[in-house]
Amino acid sequence: MGRPGAPGDLPTQDENFRLLVDTIPQLVWRARGRGNWVWSSRQWQSFTGQSEAEARDRGWLAAVHPDDRASTEAAWTRAEAEDRLAVEHRLLQASTGEYRWFETRALPVRGSGGEAREWFGTATDIHDLKMAQSLQAHLLSELQHRVRNTLATVRAIARRSAETSESVEDYAMHLEGRLNAVSRVQSAIIRNPIGGLSLPLLVADELFAYHAHEGEDFTIAGPPVVVPARAAERLALALHELATNAVKFGALAQQERGSIAIAWTVEDREKGPVLILDWTEGGLSLAGVEPRRSGFGMDVLQRMLPHDLKAEVVVAFCSDGLTCRIALPLDAAKRSPA
Repeated sequence: MGRPGAPGDLPTQDENFRLLVDTIPQLVWRARGRGNWVWSSRQWQSFTGQSEAEARDRGWLAAVHPDDRASTEAAWTRAEAEDRLAVEHRLLQASTGEYRWFETRALPVRGSGGEAREWFGTATDIHDLKMAQSLQAHLLSELQHRVRNTLATVRAIARRSAETSESVEDYAMHLEGRLNAVSRVQSAIIRNPIGGLSLPLLVADELFAYHAHEGEDFTIAGPPVVVPARAAERLALALHELATNAVKFGALAQQERGSIAIAWTVEDREKGPVLILDWTEGGLSLAGVEPRRSGFGMDVLQRMLPHDLKAEVVVAFCSDGLTCRIALPLDAAKRSPA
């Protein structure tokens, strides 16, 4: 027996190779021809659940997602001419039964005549990177979509505000208020672009903007509801118009002010859940006559919400204040072009 550290105790070249392979996270393999495996590493066997014998020849293809096998075989067909193999595909993880994305690469060992005698390859897990890229692309698309539609909303607000305003000062005041309402919602959406907005906060924000006090000037009641981001902008604009009307003509206008009750429920209907929101003003002494001129606020309630969100809206002017019921299909709100 040789002394420790003597040349005879050193690992062989094959042992060095296997030791190196066992320390890296990639799945390693060797092949001949167009993907006929002759050896696979322990990492491959542990990840896919295939034994070395099962992975030999073209048995390893069974671990590739069925939708990715054609592209994988096509990559092998090109590999000889391209002097490299490069393909992204999904591999089955035996422990979870799920597929994960891998980047598989290989280079040939060529003989004296230039022929590819053998291929040495690795498969690197890129699943988390692919998911991050997919999320990034989705967020970018959502951002572009929202910017386009927000600009369209701003143009509509500016145009309709001009048509319904009686003076430049009136126009400037209403335009600023409406743009502020849109801005508040956009700020919330940016913080959580793929989630929704809390309905209680959406309602309270519009009333707080007019310095109304919860419990004194208004009450809120209803279960926790998250409004899809695509619907929140339109709904916030509707709430803003209701609040503006209350400040000018309704429950928030008089010295002895009335009160506003905002309540909602969610009904399960055949086509999906529907948000039923009631805005009820009371404690006033009004003529109960509907305004002679339809302004921007009525456009939002009676045209924009039904058109964009498939909502049903009923507005009534009573002797003690205005009432408004909005029935908003939440599934339709998710699909709406907000």
